[in-house]
Amino acid sequence: MKISRLLSGAALIAATAGTAALAEYPEKPIEVIVPFGAGSNSDTSGRLLINAMRKAMDADLVPINVDGAGGTIGIAQMARSKPDGYRIGYAPIATVTVQPNLRPLPYDETSLAPVCMVADNPTAISVAPDSPYNSIQELIDAARAGEQIIAVGGAPGSMPHITQAALANAYGVTFTYLPAGGGGKAATALLGGEATLAADAAAMVSQYDLKALAIASAERTDMLPDVPTLAELGHDVSLSVWFGLFAPKDTPVEVLDQLSSACGRAVEDPDFVKGMTAANYTLRYLDRTAFADFYEQEYARSRELLPTIGVKARD
Repeated sequence: MKISRLLSGAALIAATAGTAALAEYPEKPIEVIVPFGAGSNSDTSGRLLINAMRKAMDADLVPINVDGAGGTIGIAQMARSKPDGYRIGYAPIATVTVQPNLRPLPYDETSLAPVCMVADNPTAISVAPDSPYNSIQELIDAARAGEQIIAVGGAPGSMPHITQAALANAYGVTFTYLPAGGGGKAATALLGGEATLAADAAAMVSQYDLKALAIASAERTDMLPDVPTLAELGHDVSLSVWFGLFAPKDTPVEVLDQLSSACGRAVEDPDFVKGMTAANYTLRYLDRTAFADFYEQEYARSRELLPTIGVKARD
């Protein structure tokens, strides 16, 4: 009996100590890995979120850029970290859905704990402002007539790659893919005449003064209200570029709840809203529970989309 009471007391002390430790979270800086370089779309939106979460948590959040391999180097580094809430990661859809389905990586959907989603941008099919093509149909007609249509985007397996392949597949044509890089690099290739079209976040259109031909979405976007959707044109190609915050698996639920709650307050921060709006991002917050369900669905959908780029999902 005495031993039992001693063990119960020890367990109580341990539980109390654990609860106290969680109650004090965070008691040191939180590193937020942004798996792309400075100036990228992920970096721009990620830093806006980090700044807002600093205020929401009254804590020090430190952005760490770890560029390379379509964002997988940085997210792999985060996924291998101690699950204590002091190293988390900010990532776009392709890095956490397409890439793990494409090839063996140190992480997959079971390695990550979704924290929150903050933005969801439709993908625009765009061309250079002086392009001879003024509609998707004109572009497709040119491809069918034998014109070489060069689609530019990020690394193989990126959302731009998958979107242009899904577009070509829907119309029964073939594009040549140029993996020059997403965002600014893709726009530079278009403006420089190296490529014919880009399939990237709609925000890129106004940022680089491109000509949008269609939106890969079920509904039109307020960003480009006069641009038709592919659904309107008879093809159900709906793909968006979303961004979310993740932690390593086995991160304590209490820590995930704190981070998710802070993220919810951060997306309402006036400076965050102003910055994201100025950068043409569509705000969409999902807490960790809703985001976990959404992420599971998106991971499965990405696996189904890989055949459109001629790739079989890894076993």
